[in-house]
Amino acid sequence: MGKLGYVGYLDGFRGVFCILIVAYHWPMQYLSISFGWEVLQTFFVISGYLITRILLNDKDKNPSAKDFYTRFLYRRSFRIFPLYFGFVGIWTLIYFIGVLGNIGFFKMITEDIATNGGFLYTYTYNFSNFINHFRGIEEVKFTIFGHLWSLSLEEQFYLLFPIIVFFLNRKQLLYTAIAITIMTPLIRYFGYEWMMHINPNHKWASVNLYRMAPFQMDSFAIGCLLALTGFKRIKNAVSFTWIFLGGLVAIYVANRYLVIYQGSSFEAIGGGRRLEEWLTTNYQHVYLFTLVNFGAAFIVMCFERGYGLIPKLFNNKVMVYFGKISYGIYVFHIPVLYFWLLLYSSIVPKWVFKKVPFIYEIAAWIPYFSLVFLFSHLSYKYFEIYFLKWKEKIDKKKFAKLRGDSVQ
Repeated sequence: MGKLGYVGYLDGFRGVFCILIVAYHWPMQYLSISFGWEVLQTFFVISGYLITRILLNDKDKNPSAKDFYTRFLYRRSFRIFPLYFGFVGIWTLIYFIGVLGNIGFFKMITEDIATNGGFLYTYTYNFSNFINHFRGIEEVKFTIFGHLWSLSLEEQFYLLFPIIVFFLNRKQLLYTAIAITIMTPLIRYFGYEWMMHINPNHKWASVNLYRMAPFQMDSFAIGCLLALTGFKRIKNAVSFTWIFLGGLVAIYVANRYLVIYQGSSFEAIGGGRRLEEWLTTNYQHVYLFTLVNFGAAFIVMCFERGYGLIPKLFNNKVMVYFGKISYGIYVFHIPVLYFWLLLYSSIVPKWVFKKVPFIYEIAAWIPYFSLVFLFSHLSYKYFEIYFLKWKEKIDKKKFAKLRGDSVQ
């Protein structure tokens, strides 16, 4: 799909969608949203799209398997590892201080380190809920690491996908992506039935279904399909995308009213805050994931073809910068949320919430998001950027043959 190069509007796209993730995790009424999982699916599709482009661009330069795989992994590692392991490492230090000093608050906020530290440090945190069932360990009641499962999922994709791209030609890769897209809904169906058989706990099975790699393969595969084909057979991309998204909304509405007809309610079956539980009703987990993934891919398709003003809006300096620091926003927003609300609720009288709840919430949100932005900005400018520059220096020195425009 065109010449490989820096895609500014996708940075802006990621920035806006990361803000939506923050809103999804916001616990109050007025500024929260209930469609966070679709945003994460969009991130996975974009990853599949961008990584496929990067890998195919490198492969076209006929590298050795060692250079091809090593270059990709070290570039991803320099972008992802420093902040991730710095974040987990600091909280691990706080955990040990809490244990050695018998500080209850420190031990409480870092309980997940004791229970799931091995998963966090090996990028397998998305499997922790599943494996802990067989270890006889209950789910941690409080965690500031819960959102990191998606980073584990992406890292697993980064480890395996370059091998597939290197050893398959484009036609074989296309057929493989199509096969994965077709097979994954079936894997979700049988996977959910199997998990409910071994542990008839709807919440447990639903969370596993949403987080574990075998059940999310189609999101990356559809991104790969977009990179390989550009969906060029779709001539009127904007109209097609609007019709597709309209149909998707109709499916949402139909499912919501169907559960009412069945004698239940949207909230009772896990709607609202825990949409992964709602998705396993009426077999939505079988098809809705894939449809949302295609919807995300069609939106990117429209952007790539330069339709409308939206790509230009996302490509402005403010939105692009939000995209550049979006990794930090994602990592920091949960712990900042916890500590800010703890402070806010202790200094603002409760009668304010009862009398003017909207004002109370706005007054909480603005400082909260400002703090998230500040931490993310400082992390990018004074920490992450150092490793990004180091990455480029090593790239120039060791991989001159593979050098060229690339997407960070």
